[in-house]
Amino acid sequence: MKDRRWFLLPVIALLAALLAGCQPSAEALPRLEDPKEILEEAIRTTAELEFVHAKLEAASGALGQTQQYAVDGDIDLAQREFHALAEMGAGGVSQRAELLLVGTDLFLRLQDGRAAPPSGADRWQRQALDGGNDPRNGLPATPAIAVALKALLADPGITSELEGMTSCGDGQCYHVTITVDPQVTWRALNGGLIGGAPGNEIGPPDPAVPELVFDVRVDEATRKLVSVATSIAAEGQSVDLAATLSGHDVEFDLVPPPADQVIDSDIGGGFSAPGAIPLGPGEFRGVGATPAPME
Repeated sequence: MKDRRWFLLPVIALLAALLAGCQPSAEALPRLEDPKEILEEAIRTTAELEFVHAKLEAASGALGQTQQYAVDGDIDLAQREFHALAEMGAGGVSQRAELLLVGTDLFLRLQDGRAAPPSGADRWQRQALDGGNDPRNGLPATPAIAVALKALLADPGITSELEGMTSCGDGQCYHVTITVDPQVTWRALNGGLIGGAPGNEIGPPDPAVPELVFDVRVDEATRKLVSVATSIAAEGQSVDLAATLSGHDVEFDLVPPPADQVIDSDIGGGFSAPGAIPLGPGEFRGVGATPAPME
């Protein structure tokens, strides 16, 4: 049986790079020539981030059908809080959601692109998070993520190459490619990449598992991670993934919406919306877009 979990690995890698999280540089740094050193510097500076603006984009295609996803938001990496706009499009229909995570409260507003917003469009739904349903509880500490990523670079099945310099906003970026051998992906799928049980034997990789190539751009002047992207095609399926970071350590405050714009989700927690993909039990009551709840 074909194991297609490998499609998730680039997503995990992109998220890990973001969660690993740069200090402003007062003077120009010397140009680097070793691609591994460039990547290690990008991991280091990202791990030092406290604030960042991130944009994640994904597109998938299979059997003539395509779907697009985008998440654009501000992340407080120190507190692991965020404010983001998310959109999914498929078959000419789009759905949008605005999410705000502050403390242990998750606020959500959905809008179904196929229908006009109902009354009360300025209302947020609030769901209280606890130890059992807070997804942050399963995330490793930022330094641990950085250490794991640096360890991966030492794997003989992962190679890197400096392709050259490329324009990057007002400056220049290192353009580095990372190539991941299918054997490494297969080991990751079977728990043998990091923290695998000693002596655990893993068979040969599934022939359907492709070689993965990541395009990485790192700011030359500051060595900050700017973007990571990859494209995959296998077994009639295609996936394009991209993550872009900006606003490195530009501080902002995330605050809850005003109380008169918030309603609690129904008993049982979660959110749902008429005509939208269900996110859990509860009745949807508020949608619409307004300025970000930030100060």
